[in-house]
Amino acid sequence: MPRKNMRDLSFATFNLLNLQVPGGLTYSNRPRFEDNAEGRAAYEAKIAWTAAQIRRLDAEVIGFQELWAKEALEAAFAEAELADDYDLVARDAPGIGRPQVALAVRKDRKGKSQIMPGADWIADFPEDFRFDQLRETDGAEEEITVTINAFSRPVLNATIQSEGTRPKPPPVSVYVAHLKSKGPARLSFAEPRPVALRHYAKITKSTVSHIRRVMEAGALRALLDEVMTSQDDSAISPTVLLGDLNDDTMSVTNELISDQPTYRVIEKSRAGFTSDKGLYSVERLQQYRSMRHVYYTHIFKHKRESLDHVLVSEEFYDHSLKRHWSFREMEVYNDHLNREEFEDKGASDHGLVRAYFDWNPMPKELDAD
Repeated sequence: MPRKNMRDLSFATFNLLNLQVPGGLTYSNRPRFEDNAEGRAAYEAKIAWTAAQIRRLDAEVIGFQELWAKEALEAAFAEAELADDYDLVARDAPGIGRPQVALAVRKDRKGKSQIMPGADWIADFPEDFRFDQLRETDGAEEEITVTINAFSRPVLNATIQSEGTRPKPPPVSVYVAHLKSKGPARLSFAEPRPVALRHYAKITKSTVSHIRRVMEAGALRALLDEVMTSQDDSAISPTVLLGDLNDDTMSVTNELISDQPTYRVIEKSRAGFTSDKGLYSVERLQQYRSMRHVYYTHIFKHKRESLDHVLVSEEFYDHSLKRHWSFREMEVYNDHLNREEFEDKGASDHGLVRAYFDWNPMPKELDAD
């Protein structure tokens, strides 16, 4: 969809389902695509499908998950004939079982990068986000210590400066995340085997998975708290989070990440006028606009789930006093989840989410154009 204004922004999130080059490893010692004629043909099919989705998204900013080889993502953009239109922030996976997130940002109309210096991956939790000998004071008496102190997949952070000069749009901080899945954690059964694994292996692996995701969600919220300002009434900090958060919008982890801002649903309400720390789900924004709500990005055991999210700060919320952009619409591309496209065409097992925002500051900051 073409932009109405050069300051309009669109954001998308795209789980690539293990995008790797032929011969490259993902989660095991067996290559994702064998380095032979059959494997290369399957790889080319996946590149073609991925390229078609990138063109279909047509977004200013795209966050990617499950990337193993930067070369493969570059090949997809080349196949889409968009290599010269986007700047990529991507890197190879450092080893088996360690997929990476990546970011693509469309260049401005003069071909200049909109990514500001300093883009990088964040591997460790904030220094002070440590759970060491915590003690509850109501009911429970046990000490709580959790030694998890790093993201299973590092979070990518970049700042973009979109086009326009009268007035110049504020920079937007973009985060791309891929939190631990709800699938059982891979645990070592080497001797001496922990007692929980001897008696409750299945339960233990699932419990560890959830604990890790909760810790990652809390650490991500802590990172966001450090950059989302609440110093004074006029301070702004436009922030967007893109990614496969591996849980539904109303889950404990996603409510922790979002800080649960209030949504305005009644004309006379003051809800949503300000939320310095909160992130608004485009799923919820679309839901309030629509009479029919169908949003799912993943199917597991015939259960439709919303795992992939675009979350935005109050500068993108229609009713905020600090609004600079207004929500136009959200789209989910998930038809391929109901077909046999995973093996035949190299499709992702996740739906793709795209959200549009129009440049539309509050009246006191009207555009001079």
